[in-house]
Amino acid sequence: MISKLAAIAVVAGVAIPSAYADAFVQEKGAGRVIVTAVLTNSPRGFDGNGNVADIDNYNQDQVYVNAEYGLTDDLTLIVAPSYRHIAVENAENTTGLGYTEVGARYRLAKGSNWIVSAQGLVRVRGQGRSQRVAQLGNNSTDFDARLAGAYSGATTFVSAEAGYRLRSGDLPNEFHADLNAGAHLGEKFMVLASSTNTFSDGRGQGVFNQKYKYGDVYLSAVYDLNDHFSVQAGYTATIYGKNALRQRGPLFGIWYKF
Repeated sequence: MISKLAAIAVVAGVAIPSAYADAFVQEKGAGRVIVTAVLTNSPRGFDGNGNVADIDNYNQDQVYVNAEYGLTDDLTLIVAPSYRHIAVENAENTTGLGYTEVGARYRLAKGSNWIVSAQGLVRVRGQGRSQRVAQLGNNSTDFDARLAGAYSGATTFVSAEAGYRLRSGDLPNEFHADLNAGAHLGEKFMVLASSTNTFSDGRGQGVFNQKYKYGDVYLSAVYDLNDHFSVQAGYTATIYGKNALRQRGPLFGIWYKF
């Protein structure tokens, strides 16, 4: 059971929500690059009944680069590579590229303080291993489609999005549901809260023949150094799951806006 649990969780990894709600698009000619480091540890996981269970200690250090550029006022291009180092107790380490996401977000409708958009991404696999079950991960090419809506006020915003991810190989497809909220507490200071939720669409094959689900929360603060650069610090935790890791750890980010 533990090997299956670890295998499923490795494929899931840590999902990083966009710093702003994914419903928003960039203005034509404008863009944003966010580099985020997430350092998580998981000495325990969630079993098939959703109960906390002991597993081999699992450390995952990941760096995500999220680059967006407004091709038009309605269409934003997205490129998001990642890099990871995974260390599992009693197993060899894995270091190399994680998934690279390439796609676009299109604004479907907007009002004075709301927006609805659609997003499509191709997720190209990175460094994967198959020698040990617990090291499986990043062995599929995925296609991710999402519909999102957001509302923004003078100093706050909230958003919600729902999506479906097609996965190749032995992996089951996935449903995704995410929530984001942010508030400016001053001209240069903002707080963010996000919830990302993943549910397998049935069972996969081989070691992935178990249903799984997991939900992560992200809490962070962002400080604007100037008009172009900002810094971010926060914490993430998996608050529920089934056949999934129970991850905890800090996150750090650097933003560049142009």
